[in-house]
This record gives sequence, C-alpha cells and structure tokens, in this order.
Amino acid sequence: MTGASGSMTFTNWTSDYVDISGWVKDTAADGHHVAIRFRSIDHYTGWVTDWPWRTEYDGDGSTTSFTTYANPSGDDLDSIGAQVAVREGTKIVRSCTDWA
Repeated sequence: MTGASGSMTFTNWTSDYVDISGWVKDTAADGHHVAIRFRSIDHYTGWVTDWPWRTEYDGDGSTTSFTTYANPSGDDLDSIGAQVAVREGTKIVRSCTDWA
C-alpha cells in the first residue's frame, strides 16, 4: 500500500488466545502517520473486533515494532488478521487488511 507497510506474526493461536509481534513503517513523506492493528472475527456471531492501533508518528522511513497478545473473554479468535493504514488524526486515509 502506498505510504505504509507492516506485518504481524501470530503464534500460539487458539480460539481464545494469540501471541502477536508486528511492525509498521511509514514509507512516504506525505504528512500522514501510519498505524497497524489486530483484527479478529467470531464466526458464530459474525462480529469483527478491531483492536487498538499501534501508531508510528515519526515520519518517512520510521518504524514501530511491538509484541503483545489477545485474550478475549470468549472464543472470538476464529479468524485473525492485520490492518495497516495511512491515517490523518483518527481518519483512515487508505488501508489494507490481510487475514491469516
């Protein structure tokens, strides 16, 4: 995607837990910041959960890396993925989601 790149790696994935490591990189001097977030789907309800953003504010060429986990109260991690976005404040300028 123009302006941002990123990736997440998922380990120990079950229906109610997953370890996550990832990064997001700003690839354009366009004045926007970039972000990545974990997304999950509960197939029973069809509910998509958007987890908190990890944001890179330092501009073109800068990368933010992180490790975390997701542990919802129910068996909600039937499908999991990552969304990378170019953002302006809280508005998504453009984004891409990839599912595991």
